[in-house]
Formats: sequence, C-alpha cells, structure tokens
Amino acid sequence: MRTFLPSFVVLSSVFLTAACGEETITRARVPKEAAPAAEAHGPGDGHDHGDHAGHDHAAAPGLKWTLPSGWKETPGTGMRLATWTPPGGLKTEGTVVSLPGDSGGELANVNRWRGQIGLPPTDEAGMKAARATVSSKAGPVAVYDLTSEGESKTRLIAAVVKTGDTTWFFKLMGEAAATESARPGFLAALKSLTP
Repeated sequence: MRTFLPSFVVLSSVFLTAACGEETITRARVPKEAAPAAEAHGPGDGHDHGDHAGHDHAAAPGLKWTLPSGWKETPGTGMRLATWTPPGGLKTEGTVVSLPGDSGGELANVNRWRGQIGLPPTDEAGMKAARATVSSKAGPVAVYDLTSEGESKTRLIAAVVKTGDTTWFFKLMGEAAATESARPGFLAALKSLTP
C-alpha cells in the first residue's frame, strides 16, 4: 500500500486541477514579421562615400561641421557618431560623440581624458589653466590639449561644446607628432560648428 501512495497523490492532483478548470499555458513559436526593407546606402547607390572635405555634415540633430580639404568622415559605431580621418595616413583620428546633459561635468571628463593617456587627475584650478577656447557659431568650444609622458608620447586634443540639453565631445587622439600635424585641421572643423 505504501508503494502506491506517491502515485495516488500525483494522480489526484492532476484530476483536481483539471476539475477546477484552471487555465493552461501553451507555448508556440511565431515567426518574426519581416522588417521593412531599408533604403540601400552603400557603394554604387549614387551617394558620395569618399572624401567629405568641404561639405557640411550632421551626424545627429544639433550640430553641423565642415571638414577641411583632405579629411574624411565615416559613420561611427556605438556611442561614436562619426570618425574623422586626417589626410596623409597620420596615426591619429578624430571622433564625435554627443550625450544628454553635462555627462558627468567638465572636470570628470578632463580627468577621464587624462587617464586615457596615463596622466594623473587634476583639480578645478588645473582644469581651468589647461582650457583654451575656440569660437564657433554653435558657441564657445572648450579645448584641452594633453600629451602623455614617456618615450612614446600620445597626444589627445578634446573639445566640448554644449547645445541645449546635449553635450558634444570632439576628440583627436594618436601619436603626438601625427596629432600635432592634424591639429590645425581639427581646430578648423571645431570653428566650423553651427547649430
């Protein structure tokens, strides 16, 4: 009699559940609806994907810029809106990112950039002493020009401009000598910023 007791309990539960009229959960696989076909955009679509110098660009609503002659722009990935490549195969590149709000504040960002090239953090006074300003139609652009220490130096030129509730970050980073060569073009692009 003891050996049949567990089976009896299980069967009783099944019958009682069925008798109470409880709803059952069923699972089914439904194929995804096909996404609408995106407009083709690539080589051969009639658009210019090469040298973008001298043309206005807007990676996202809010700001436009004009790259100097010879510079190229490619769409960014992830948080990066665009990548700027200076002419001459230089080992440095520019990036564009926009974030809502003040994105942690200016001092936090300056110290983040300093950390990227191995420099120690600075304080409010050190940040202000390192800041230069470039004028643009989008407003004043704060520029920080940082160079790492050691034999193989990395240079990082970061710029910040705020428009409305958005903070825009422009950064040129690479080998120190290459970044110095690309610096005039990078600053010209910053001066071209328009809302």
